[in-house]
Amino acid sequence: MTESLKSLLPTLRRIADTLGVLFFVAAFGGFIVQVFMRYVMNRPLAWTEEFVMVAFIWAVFWAAAFMVRIKEHVSFDVLYDFLPESGRRLSAIFAMAVLLLAFGLLIPHTVDYLAFLTRKNSPVLRLPMEWIYGCYLVFLVSFAGQGLHRLIGLMGRNWRRHL
Repeated sequence: MTESLKSLLPTLRRIADTLGVLFFVAAFGGFIVQVFMRYVMNRPLAWTEEFVMVAFIWAVFWAAAFMVRIKEHVSFDVLYDFLPESGRRLSAIFAMAVLLLAFGLLIPHTVDYLAFLTRKNSPVLRLPMEWIYGCYLVFLVSFAGQGLHRLIGLMGRNWRRHL
């Protein structure tokens, strides 16, 4: 990785974190508006439920794609923790290879489905459905990129850093 890219990464991480927080704040704010209007004002709003759903979907997939590092995601590591370092390395290489294969198979089908959604809009806000669910494609590509980076690292000289 070049020095200019290494110096840019902290800035990109801060931007990604800020966007993730904004998605969550939007979802939470919409939820508060929804509860207030429904139970305090007795005048429910039609748009808040859909808005909260969209903001929450984006918050979850954005966080999974950019805010949580690949090694920090939920994993079933009961056996992994008992393996020697070399066994953990092989296990991680296998897991990253399976991840790349699975996501590689999912990406074209996701693109196809998003293309199908171009003719549809959400019922209340009339947002294009491919915008709403496009975050899944962003997640797939980002997570596959992280998996590839980790796989390359696990196969390199400094593989212990990537365990």
